[in-house]
Amino acid sequence: MGLEKLRMSLAQKTFAWVKACGKTSVFQTKPQKIHGINPSVTNLHTGNSFDLPRFSSVEMKMARIMNKIAIKDEYIIRSKKVLSSSKILPEDLKRLESTTLEDTYKRAFWINPKDDKGYHLLDEGRTKNGLQKLRILDENGVFVKNTVVKPKTVILTDLKNNIVSLYIKNEFDNIDITHTDLINILARRYNPFAKYKTVLYDYEPNIVNKEYFRKLYRAIDKDTSYISASFGQSYTSNMPIKGKGKEIQHELENHIKCIDSIVQTNKLFRKIANKVRFLMGTGNNGNCRINIYLSTGIEGVGGLNPMHKVHMNSSSRNSFFTQHYENYQFPIKMTEEGLSITGLHGTDIPITTPLFPGESFGTISGTSYSTPVRAAKLALNDMMEGLL
Repeated sequence: MGLEKLRMSLAQKTFAWVKACGKTSVFQTKPQKIHGINPSVTNLHTGNSFDLPRFSSVEMKMARIMNKIAIKDEYIIRSKKVLSSSKILPEDLKRLESTTLEDTYKRAFWINPKDDKGYHLLDEGRTKNGLQKLRILDENGVFVKNTVVKPKTVILTDLKNNIVSLYIKNEFDNIDITHTDLINILARRYNPFAKYKTVLYDYEPNIVNKEYFRKLYRAIDKDTSYISASFGQSYTSNMPIKGKGKEIQHELENHIKCIDSIVQTNKLFRKIANKVRFLMGTGNNGNCRINIYLSTGIEGVGGLNPMHKVHMNSSSRNSFFTQHYENYQFPIKMTEEGLSITGLHGTDIPITTPLFPGESFGTISGTSYSTPVRAAKLALNDMMEGLL
């Protein structure tokens, strides 16, 4: 009898797998693509469901590839190799060498996750109908082609009263950059060709800000690829963070079911996450802490330390909740034109009178900064799809 039950269970799972892949037979070789961050299938005959391998979906395969690129810090390292290339044309090298604010925000480095080839993208202006014109060079600076891409929209959302800021003072300048400003800078430096919208969350404990969700929902247009959220709400798990995601999810649901404001907020976040891909920082409270909002279908972005391991402060360390990883710390250095916070070549923040180019001012850190970087990179992937 036990063997018969096992056979029935395997038959049910095989049937569900076949249906999930868009097949009519297990012998078909070209299934439809699986989507979702934690995909599961339900047997239409029995109602039973089971989880599919998490990284079998299109989105999570891409996440794994991009995580490997982030672990090696390849965007920063490989983008600078061209500066010593002998193959690049002088006029292109001049644009890539420049540290002026204008030139800095008119270029990007992109790694095609499908073949690991790197490209320099130079801004050539917009067409009359709003398409972005690009001059594309390979990793060594050799001209590849001119093309046009359709800009994708990325929505950056942050707490309205976030008091974290970058404050630099010298003899001539008082530079006060807010947390929201920094998020915008990081996103735009990794993808200056996207369109960006900012929506601020006026958070109050135990209150559901429905107006915020209405604004966020209205900001989504037909070209919106991603939402990047740089806030969260932390919860301490009773079990090891590397335990089973479903079990931690169940624990979370039991914790919040009597907190009406969180239940309602999570429902609203889930509604938006069902409409567009939604990324959120996993939190900065370390192991055994979880961002409650990541239980709603929102994709988590964790942080890596300089040794390219998960940073000790990065929370939600379970692949059920955290699918993406980018740098956690961003060094602040002075350039000839201002300040660099991204690690990329160029100037991110202007200063009227920079004093000591190369001088370090410490770092900014947190998964709230990791998140817009990943959202911007993903949007650039979408914009470059099929061009190379």
